[in-house]
Amino acid sequence: MPRAKSMIQVHHRGDRGVDGILKLIELASHDGPIENVLGAMCIEIAAIADADIASIYVREDDALVMRGNHGFDASALGTTLAVGEGITGLVAECMRPISAAHAADEAAYKHVPGLGEERFPVFAGVPLIGGGATIGVLVLQRRRRPFAADEVTLATALGAPATLAIERRRAQALRSARLVGRGHGGDVVLGRAGVVPTATAVSVAPNDAELERALARLQEDLARAVRKLADEDDVRVGAALDRFALALADQRLRERLVAAAGQPTGLRGVAKEYARAPYRLGSVGPKMERGGDDERIAEIEELCALVGVAADARSSLRPGAVWLADRVGAFVAIAAVARGAAALVAADTASETAIAIAAAARLPLVTGAHGVFGWTRPGDLLAVDGTTGTVLVHPAPTEIERLRHR
Repeated sequence: MPRAKSMIQVHHRGDRGVDGILKLIELASHDGPIENVLGAMCIEIAAIADADIASIYVREDDALVMRGNHGFDASALGTTLAVGEGITGLVAECMRPISAAHAADEAAYKHVPGLGEERFPVFAGVPLIGGGATIGVLVLQRRRRPFAADEVTLATALGAPATLAIERRRAQALRSARLVGRGHGGDVVLGRAGVVPTATAVSVAPNDAELERALARLQEDLARAVRKLADEDDVRVGAALDRFALALADQRLRERLVAAAGQPTGLRGVAKEYARAPYRLGSVGPKMERGGDDERIAEIEELCALVGVAADARSSLRPGAVWLADRVGAFVAIAAVARGAAALVAADTASETAIAIAAAARLPLVTGAHGVFGWTRPGDLLAVDGTTGTVLVHPAPTEIERLRHR
């Protein structure tokens, strides 16, 4: 018998349930005040569950605090119940869903003056569980029609993105930090962390095709940096741009980068061996700056790391990112300027030329931010003050608003 023709169905936009659940998942990763995030989630949950009221209570110590709501007046936010108090508190205590056709008739009911929930007597509450404990409660209410068993099941599933949002905030709070280093000028900026790897950290060298694309991208970076720094009179900046151009044009370096693809040491080996060879990028001339040969070695190592970054499509060094490095040299500073970095942060130091490049581009730069790699992961939100040298990891919403106001 001939097989029936199979059909696939693409669920396009317009399905309120599917669209709403996808929106909830997206909202769970948003930053900003927790009330805003959970409030937006309540709007979606109420629509999907056909509820007049949707509230999310967050457990804070032994209290349940309403941090998100749709349907009540804005003054309802902050409503607080003890764990075990009222039907909502009972949900948290027993860690199981509870529903009631008329909540006020139940012995566990707790009237909250001014809330107006008596107009919505039909109740369903589901626990939000994280790490084996209740971290919140999702409450749905409506005027009529008790919640059926399948609706309670749906509400339990809808609570999962809210649980994710709450847990994410708690994890961020545990990793919030205020680091103070040395500021070298620049505004206060917000951005996501992007890590500049060392040549040692780039474990695999790019193949021939990847290398060509990486070098072409670095040539484009150089061209953008030249345009952005065209009006700068500091001779150190011009000299650094020249060195970058010479390094990209150096055929022997290119050959070693090609050969590195088959070597276990990869880019690390190129940086180590080539940078310590007799100086080829302009064999005659003054030392780059204080440190001379050491600075040349550091720049070649930076270039190798940048080749690895340019070849990696997953790199976190995107426009608007805060670039984090152990040490910032001239080549990293040039690349940061070219790619529109929001700021540069060094756990250790920056070269004098890198400082000059950042100043010329008005790019905030902080050095000596010790511990930044211990507190920060790629993608984390950072606030950087280039004047005071302050770096805030996962700044609180109040700090974000204050910084934005500044």
